[in-house]
Parts: sequence; structure tokens; C-alpha cells
Amino acid sequence: MVIKKEIENIMKKNIGKIYSINDFYNYDLGSQNTIKCSLYKLAQENKIIRVFDGLYMKPRFSKIFQENVIPSTKEIIDKIAKKFGWDIIPTSEWALNYTGLSTQVPNVYIFASTGPNRIYYYGNNKIIFKHVANYKIYPFSKKMALVIQALIVLEKNNVTKSHLKKLANFTKDIKNELTKNINLLPVW
Repeated sequence: MVIKKEIENIMKKNIGKIYSINDFYNYDLGSQNTIKCSLYKLAQENKIIRVFDGLYMKPRFSKIFQENVIPSTKEIIDKIAKKFGWDIIPTSEWALNYTGLSTQVPNVYIFASTGPNRIYYYGNNKIIFKHVANYKIYPFSKKMALVIQALIVLEKNNVTKSHLKKLANFTKDIKNELTKNINLLPVW
């Protein structure tokens, strides 16, 4: 009971934050099973909510909408990656959207990942993690890896001057990294 109360207090102090079991190891609250059972009981008592498999939160209440605010799909994606220790980078249409090359917002989230291939569903959205070799993510900053993914999606013959201008604005602060890592960039 003491552990359950401690977990509840921690989550009350951080309303809206998503937690996994791993987040409670730093508090020395007991074994994985004890923490898991405490989270399950708190969710059963409606003191917290289970937002996704193994992810819990004390939700924020919106006075405007008169309901709990649930996390965005991107927040869930980031927490899944953190939970498993994966590095991730948006690919496909998401890479184009993040870099400003497209205004389309797809409902299938595809991410290159240092973890295994996985498919998840959250709300009406499909989340796909595709395993890539570490060297395709690690030598680069997140921004640089995102630019690479966007260029891969566009393909060599589809890159226009407009695309290059937008990427130039997006990449202003990574010019040195681009110059330094030019030999590591994928070739079409």
C-alpha cells in the first residue's frame, strides 16, 4: 500500500506526464512486479489512466472541453522509444512534414528505429517502427538524420529548387555537421 501511495503522489506532482515502469526504478520502490501491480491497481481505482500498453499517467483535465486530455501520438511514440531505449527518426511522409517539405499529416507514423520492427496502434493511428542499422542514425544529429530521411523519400529525380530552399532554411544550424559528414551520407 505504501508503494502504491508513493507512485500516486509522484504522478500527482507531474500531471500529464507519461510514465512507464522503468521511470519508477530511480525511486527505489521495489521490484518490477510490485510497481506493475501498483500501477494496475491505481488504474483500476481510476486514480491514473493506462494510456497505452505499459504506459500510465495522471491526466490533465481540460476545463474548456470538460474531459481529460490524452497524450498526442507523438508523445506516445517518444515514450515507447524511451521505454525500450531506441533512437528513432521520422521517415516517409512524416520526414517531409517535419522538414516543411509537405503540409500533409499522415495518420500512419513510420519511424526508423535502432530497435526491432514493431507495429502499434494508438487511437486511429498506426505506429510503425522499422529497424535500421545503427550507423544510419548514430553519426548524425536528429535534425541531420531527418533531412536524410526526407531526401530518401523525395528521391534524386524529384528534388526541386523549392525543396532545396526549404531544406536550406531547416538546416541552417547544421551546416558544419553536413560538411563534416558529407562522406557518410547515403548515395542514391
